[in-house]
Amino acid sequence: MTMVAAAGLAVSAQPASAASHRPCGVDKHSNLAGVEKVGTATAAIGADGVKLTTSRTVDTDKVSWKTRFLLPVAADSVNEMNYETVKLDTYVDDTNQTVNNAALPSYHIYVRTRAGAEATLVYEPYYNLPSNPQRNVRTEWDVTTGKLWTSATTLNGVTGVGGGSYATNKTLAQIIATNPGLTVTGIGWGLGTYNRGVVAILDDQRFATKLTCTDHQWSTGFSTGIFWPGWLF
Repeated sequence: MTMVAAAGLAVSAQPASAASHRPCGVDKHSNLAGVEKVGTATAAIGADGVKLTTSRTVDTDKVSWKTRFLLPVAADSVNEMNYETVKLDTYVDDTNQTVNNAALPSYHIYVRTRAGAEATLVYEPYYNLPSNPQRNVRTEWDVTTGKLWTSATTLNGVTGVGGGSYATNKTLAQIIATNPGLTVTGIGWGLGTYNRGVVAILDDQRFATKLTCTDHQWSTGFSTGIFWPGWLF
């Protein structure tokens, strides 16, 4: 059964409006296949997404997931990228440094230049907000018009301090403008490193072009054949 994300139930915490949703095929994940964990980071499937955590005592924890497309797609054909998160950890004074109050799981976009060079573009909610994200609120993030960073040095116009674009975050459209022929080879998500004490839920990672659309969802409900997302209750 094809499901449509209920945009009206999501809260947009960033200035840009979330993309309008259209009917989209759902890739159902009822287990942690493809999820990679480093250190003491954890991942667990729940009724309304995948719950991710990192340690309060080390900076090296990391948890991530990615999927590669059978065929790359033209980056300029992408017209919808978004996902939903809930930040569940408890606020701790920044001087304590046991909880990163800004951090949430990030949306990853794997790209390739016309010359064949690879790079990963990263969307982090913090870079698209005037302050730390809200807690205990299911929030939809519009990645399509959001600012992205990369640690790669293979893209024109987005290389910043230390070889990364942290100082010059750009939207996908801006990156395409300086890298004609750019293609997207896959998507994913990640949490870590230097994100201590984060507890968050991630779900509904959508990616759409002018011709195709997919929505990755994680839920224990898929294993029983009945899906009741937690935010319905």
